[in-house]
Amino acid sequence: MRVVYDTNVLATILSRRSEILRLKQSVLSKEITLVTSPFILSELDTVLTSKFNLTKQGAKSRTHLLARISEVVKPLTIEKIGRDPDDDNILAAAVTGNAAYILTLDKDLLILKKYQEIIILTPTAFWKLT
Repeated sequence: MRVVYDTNVLATILSRRSEILRLKQSVLSKEITLVTSPFILSELDTVLTSKFNLTKQGAKSRTHLLARISEVVKPLTIEKIGRDPDDDNILAAAVTGNAAYILTLDKDLLILKKYQEIIILTPTAFWKLT
């Protein structure tokens, strides 16, 4: 199952060691294929240092880990869908990466419920499905 995690969810996961291990195990066991993009990785690096108080080195090591276990896609086009242009980058990564799901806590994305054939839901709702 191909999944894009929004930056807010990734930042929470990557700030907690036990959650990092759970995500890594899900990817390594092929339970999910994690899809991300250069935009998400860059935004994640910024969020980890500014909101989660990680050092630049700590944030970089986590984003590098994420890039290693993910399929990094580079969307060629980004359509204007939501109110927040950053959300459009998440949607574009999901489309380019043929993701089945976007996991987010962002209300602007959650209100869409679905974009094209991609289901948008919270991580909790996703893990209840699987």
